[in-house]
Amino acid sequence: MMIRREINRESAVSPVIGVMLMLVVVIIIAAIVSAFGGSITQTEKKAPQASFSGSYSQMNGLAITHLGGDSLETEDVKIFVRPSAEFGHGQSDIGTLLVNATTLTDGTPDPAINGTLRYWKNGTYGTYSITSWKPGETMYVRGGTDLQNSGLIDSREWPPCYNEKLIRSGGTNWCFVTSLNNQYNIGKRITIEIMRSDGKLISSFDTAVAP
Repeated sequence: MMIRREINRESAVSPVIGVMLMLVVVIIIAAIVSAFGGSITQTEKKAPQASFSGSYSQMNGLAITHLGGDSLETEDVKIFVRPSAEFGHGQSDIGTLLVNATTLTDGTPDPAINGTLRYWKNGTYGTYSITSWKPGETMYVRGGTDLQNSGLIDSREWPPCYNEKLIRSGGTNWCFVTSLNNQYNIGKRITIEIMRSDGKLISSFDTAVAP
Protein backbone atom coordinates (compact mmCIF):
# COMPACT_ATOMS: atom_id res chain seq x y z
CA MET A 1 0.00 0.00 0.00
CA MET A 2 2.87 2.41 0.83
CA ILE A 3 4.48 1.82 -2.50
CA ARG A 4 1.19 2.35 -4.33
CA ARG A 5 0.65 5.71 -2.57
CA GLU A 6 4.12 6.98 -3.54
CA ILE A 7 3.52 6.04 -7.17
CA ASN A 8 0.20 7.90 -7.23
CA ARG A 9 1.84 10.96 -5.68
CA GLU A 10 4.60 11.02 -8.28
CA SER A 11 2.19 10.59 -11.19
CA ALA A 12 0.26 13.70 -10.08
CA VAL A 13 3.35 15.93 -10.39
CA SER A 14 3.44 15.95 -14.22
CA PRO A 15 0.05 17.68 -14.79
CA VAL A 16 0.92 20.37 -12.22
CA ILE A 17 4.24 21.12 -13.90
CA GLY A 18 2.53 21.21 -17.29
CA VAL A 19 -0.05 23.73 -16.11
CA MET A 20 2.66 25.92 -14.56
CA LEU A 21 4.67 25.87 -17.77
CA MET A 22 1.60 26.86 -19.77
CA LEU A 23 0.93 29.77 -17.42
CA VAL A 24 4.53 30.97 -17.76
CA VAL A 25 4.31 30.82 -21.55
CA VAL A 26 1.00 32.76 -21.56
CA ILE A 27 2.46 35.44 -19.27
CA ILE A 28 5.53 35.85 -21.49
CA ILE A 29 3.41 36.13 -24.65
CA ALA A 30 1.12 38.69 -22.98
CA ALA A 31 4.14 40.76 -21.92
CA ILE A 32 5.57 40.73 -25.46
CA VAL A 33 2.23 41.73 -27.01
CA SER A 34 1.80 44.52 -24.46
CA ALA A 35 5.30 45.89 -25.09
CA PHE A 36 4.83 45.74 -28.86
CA GLY A 37 1.47 47.50 -28.67
CA GLY A 38 2.93 50.18 -26.43
CA SER A 39 5.79 50.87 -28.82
CA ILE A 40 3.36 51.26 -31.73
CA THR A 41 1.31 53.75 -29.73
CA GLN A 42 4.40 55.75 -28.81
CA THR A 43 5.83 55.88 -32.33
CA GLU A 44 2.57 56.93 -34.00
CA LYS A 45 2.68 60.66 -34.70
CA LYS A 46 -0.06 62.61 -32.97
CA ALA A 47 -2.19 64.66 -35.36
CA PRO A 48 -1.96 68.41 -34.65
CA GLN A 49 -5.03 70.25 -33.43
CA ALA A 50 -5.76 73.58 -35.15
CA SER A 51 -8.63 75.66 -36.51
CA PHE A 52 -8.79 77.83 -39.63
CA SER A 53 -10.94 80.22 -41.62
CA GLY A 54 -10.54 81.38 -45.17
CA SER A 55 -11.96 82.67 -48.42
CA TYR A 56 -11.68 82.21 -52.16
CA SER A 57 -11.92 85.11 -54.60
CA GLN A 58 -11.87 84.64 -58.37
CA MET A 59 -9.76 87.80 -58.72
CA ASN A 60 -7.68 87.75 -55.53
CA GLY A 61 -7.20 84.03 -54.99
CA LEU A 62 -7.16 81.95 -51.82
CA ALA A 63 -6.55 83.18 -48.24
CA ILE A 64 -6.44 80.89 -45.18
CA THR A 65 -5.88 82.12 -41.62
CA HIS A 66 -4.62 79.94 -38.77
CA LEU A 67 -7.01 80.85 -35.95
CA GLY A 68 -5.40 78.88 -33.14
CA GLY A 69 -4.01 75.58 -31.93
CA ASP A 70 -0.79 73.82 -32.85
CA SER A 71 1.77 75.25 -35.23
CA LEU A 72 2.04 73.19 -38.42
CA GLU A 73 5.11 72.07 -40.32
CA THR A 74 4.41 73.22 -43.87
CA GLU A 75 6.34 70.30 -45.35
CA ASP A 76 3.84 67.96 -43.66
CA VAL A 77 0.70 69.87 -44.73
CA LYS A 78 -1.46 69.61 -47.83
CA ILE A 79 -4.36 71.92 -48.66
CA PHE A 80 -7.32 70.66 -50.68
CA VAL A 81 -10.30 72.54 -52.12
CA ARG A 82 -13.42 70.46 -52.63
CA PRO A 83 -16.30 71.91 -54.70
CA SER A 84 -19.77 71.15 -53.36
CA ALA A 85 -22.52 69.40 -55.31
CA GLU A 86 -23.69 72.89 -56.29
CA PHE A 87 -20.98 72.78 -58.96
CA GLY A 88 -22.51 69.70 -60.54
CA HIS A 89 -23.35 66.10 -59.79
CA GLY A 90 -20.41 64.23 -58.23
CA GLN A 91 -18.08 67.24 -58.05
CA SER A 92 -17.66 66.88 -54.28
CA ASP A 93 -16.18 63.42 -54.96
CA ILE A 94 -14.23 63.80 -58.20
CA GLY A 95 -13.50 67.54 -58.26
CA THR A 96 -11.09 67.78 -55.30
CA LEU A 97 -8.17 70.14 -56.03
CA LEU A 98 -4.71 70.05 -54.40
CA VAL A 99 -3.06 73.44 -53.87
CA ASN A 100 0.47 73.59 -55.31
CA ALA A 101 2.82 74.36 -52.38
CA THR A 102 5.03 76.49 -54.66
CA THR A 103 2.21 79.06 -54.96
CA LEU A 104 1.48 79.40 -51.23
CA THR A 105 2.99 82.51 -49.63
CA ASP A 106 2.72 84.40 -46.36
CA GLY A 107 3.00 87.68 -48.27
CA THR A 108 6.36 88.69 -46.81
CA PRO A 109 9.48 89.48 -48.91
CA ASP A 110 12.04 86.73 -49.34
CA PRO A 111 15.42 88.08 -48.11
CA ALA A 112 17.26 85.55 -50.26
CA ILE A 113 15.60 86.61 -53.52
CA ASN A 114 15.08 90.31 -54.20
CA GLY A 115 11.74 91.33 -55.65
CA THR A 116 9.81 88.22 -54.69
CA LEU A 117 7.83 86.86 -51.77
CA ARG A 118 8.51 83.92 -49.52
CA TYR A 119 6.78 80.74 -50.68
CA TRP A 120 6.24 77.45 -48.94
CA LYS A 121 8.25 75.47 -51.46
CA ASN A 122 10.89 76.39 -54.00
CA GLY A 123 9.83 74.77 -57.28
CA THR A 124 13.42 74.51 -58.53
CA TYR A 125 15.24 73.20 -55.48
CA GLY A 126 12.39 71.60 -53.53
CA THR A 127 13.36 73.43 -50.35
CA TYR A 128 10.90 75.17 -48.03
CA SER A 129 11.27 78.92 -47.39
CA ILE A 130 8.32 78.86 -44.97
CA THR A 131 8.79 75.93 -42.62
CA SER A 132 5.94 76.50 -40.15
CA TRP A 133 2.42 77.91 -40.04
CA LYS A 134 1.69 79.53 -36.69
CA PRO A 135 -1.56 80.79 -35.13
CA GLY A 136 -2.43 84.27 -36.38
CA GLU A 137 -0.66 83.80 -39.73
CA THR A 138 -2.47 83.92 -43.09
CA MET A 139 -1.30 82.02 -46.16
CA TYR A 140 -2.25 83.14 -49.66
CA VAL A 141 -2.48 82.01 -53.25
CA ARG A 142 -2.53 85.40 -54.95
CA GLY A 143 -4.62 86.18 -58.01
CA GLY A 144 -2.75 86.21 -61.32
CA THR A 145 0.22 83.97 -62.06
CA ASP A 146 0.16 82.23 -58.69
CA LEU A 147 -3.51 81.33 -59.05
CA GLN A 148 -2.91 80.14 -62.60
CA ASN A 149 -0.18 77.76 -61.38
CA SER A 150 -1.91 76.75 -58.14
CA GLY A 151 -3.77 73.72 -59.47
CA LEU A 152 -7.08 75.32 -58.48
CA ILE A 153 -7.96 76.50 -61.98
CA ASP A 154 -6.87 76.03 -65.57
CA SER A 155 -4.28 78.69 -66.39
CA ARG A 156 -6.64 80.08 -69.05
CA GLU A 157 -9.38 80.70 -66.49
CA TRP A 158 -7.79 83.84 -65.11
CA PRO A 159 -8.99 86.57 -65.29
CA PRO A 160 -12.37 85.12 -64.31
CA CYS A 161 -14.55 83.92 -67.17
CA TYR A 162 -18.20 83.09 -67.79
CA ASN A 163 -19.78 80.06 -69.39
CA GLU A 164 -23.10 78.56 -68.25
CA LYS A 165 -23.02 75.59 -70.63
CA LEU A 166 -21.53 72.14 -70.10
CA ILE A 167 -18.83 72.78 -72.71
CA ARG A 168 -15.84 75.05 -72.50
CA SER A 169 -15.89 78.27 -74.44
CA GLY A 170 -13.62 78.67 -77.45
CA GLY A 171 -10.74 81.04 -78.08
CA THR A 172 -8.02 81.88 -75.59
CA ASN A 173 -10.35 82.14 -72.60
CA TRP A 174 -11.42 78.62 -71.68
CA CYS A 175 -14.04 78.36 -69.00
CA PHE A 176 -15.31 75.04 -67.63
CA VAL A 177 -18.77 75.17 -66.13
CA THR A 178 -17.35 73.53 -62.96
CA SER A 179 -14.39 75.91 -62.63
CA LEU A 180 -13.84 77.89 -59.42
CA ASN A 181 -13.20 80.91 -61.65
CA ASN A 182 -16.36 80.61 -63.71
CA GLN A 183 -18.44 83.66 -62.74
CA TYR A 184 -21.46 81.39 -63.08
CA ASN A 185 -20.29 79.76 -59.79
CA ILE A 186 -20.05 82.89 -57.63
CA GLY A 187 -21.76 82.22 -54.31
CA LYS A 188 -21.45 78.44 -54.55
CA ARG A 189 -20.01 76.60 -51.57
CA ILE A 190 -16.57 74.98 -51.43
CA THR A 191 -14.86 73.06 -48.63
CA ILE A 192 -11.25 73.78 -47.74
CA GLU A 193 -9.41 70.90 -46.07
CA ILE A 194 -6.10 71.16 -44.21
CA MET A 195 -4.55 67.70 -44.10
CA ARG A 196 -1.37 66.02 -42.98
CA SER A 197 0.71 64.43 -45.72
CA ASP A 198 -0.31 60.96 -44.46
CA GLY A 199 -3.95 61.80 -45.20
CA LYS A 200 -5.13 62.60 -41.67
CA LEU A 201 -7.49 65.56 -41.50
CA ILE A 202 -6.40 68.54 -39.37
CA SER A 203 -9.24 70.95 -40.14
CA SER A 204 -12.09 71.48 -42.58
CA PHE A 205 -14.36 74.49 -43.19
CA ASP A 206 -16.75 75.83 -45.81
CA THR A 207 -16.74 79.12 -47.64
CA ALA A 208 -18.41 80.57 -50.75
CA VAL A 209 -16.77 81.61 -54.02
CA ALA A 210 -16.49 85.40 -54.15
CA PRO A 211 -15.99 87.61 -57.23
